[in-house]
Amino acid sequence: MLLSVAAGACLAAETYKWVDERGVINYGEKPPANRSATPVNTQPGGTIETDSQLGQKVDAERRRIAQEQPRPQVAAPLPAPPLASARGMDFDVFIRLQRGMTEGELLLRAGKPDHESLESFRHDIVKTYYYFPTVSNPFTTVVTLRGGRIDDMDRIRKF
Repeated sequence: MLLSVAAGACLAAETYKWVDERGVINYGEKPPANRSATPVNTQPGGTIETDSQLGQKVDAERRRIAQEQPRPQVAAPLPAPPLASARGMDFDVFIRLQRGMTEGELLLRAGKPDHESLESFRHDIVKTYYYFPTVSNPFTTVVTLRGGRIDDMDRIRKF
C-alpha cells in the first residue's frame, strides 16, 4: 500500500523549466526562488490503442485499398536476343599482325573479338582473343596478349 502511494506521489509531482545565470536550461521539481520558472507538461500526449476492434478496422481498410487499386499488367518476357554471329578474321588482316604490336592496334585492325578470356600470371595480365570461323573464312584465329602486347598468334583450320 505504501508503495502505491509513493508511486502516485511521484507521478503527481510537477516539473519546472528555468534558465540559470550562465544561460543553461535546467529542469527540476523545485525551481530556485530568484528565477522565473515555467511548468512543463509531463503527461504523455499520444496514446496507442491496442483494442482488437481498431486493429480489425485498420486491416479492413488496407484490404479495401488493395482491392481498389488496379493490378499492374505483367508484360510478357522479351524474346532472347539472337546470338551474335562470328565475325572471324580475314587472312589479309592476320598477316599484318606482328609480335609486340599493342592491343589497341590489334583491335583497330581486327575489330572486336568473338570471344575473350582473361588470366593473370603473377605480374602479367594475359588476354586471349578468339576470332571464330565464318562461312567465307574457315579458320579460328587465336591471339594471345601478355602485358598489353601481342605475344603469340595461331590460326587453326576448321575441320
